[in-house]
Amino acid sequence: MYNIRLSTRLPKTLLGSTAALAVTLGLVGSAFGEDLKPVGEFGWFGVGKAQQLEKGHIYWVGEFSGSFFSDKGEGSPFNGAGVRCPGFNDVDLNNKKNKAAGTCVFSDPSGADQAYLSWECGGDTHKCPGTLHYTGGTGRYQGISGDSPFTGFVEVNWPDGMASGYAIWGR
Repeated sequence: MYNIRLSTRLPKTLLGSTAALAVTLGLVGSAFGEDLKPVGEFGWFGVGKAQQLEKGHIYWVGEFSGSFFSDKGEGSPFNGAGVRCPGFNDVDLNNKKNKAAGTCVFSDPSGADQAYLSWECGGDTHKCPGTLHYTGGTGRYQGISGDSPFTGFVEVNWPDGMASGYAIWGR
């Protein structure tokens, strides 16, 4: 938010115009920040190592990677971006609970600009609602910050410890 001090010596019409400009700048800045946050779907494949902690309880460490498809379509920020998310997944099949967390790097298709975030989620063994925490970026993503909801879905747990799924971001 912009910090604008107004002098009481200015004419009232100028004070009103200046206040309107301050409000407009604040709204435009907020809207621009929200436009940078990805809203859409991330299709992923999880590659890593799974360790059985006890029968029906698995701890997985690896990377979810894939592509992001923005709801805003072609030419919008993040559409077609490559995404790599190292993290962990603690899957307790006995109690039907799941807890996961990690970080992500978005790279636009040219590889020139990147965005960074951390994430965590918790839920059942198929659905994991959570929060994305944007921490920064380069180029057109520089200055991205704030939080956004997401829900991850595990579609297939492969016998070799890999997994396939998708996540809905920003909705």
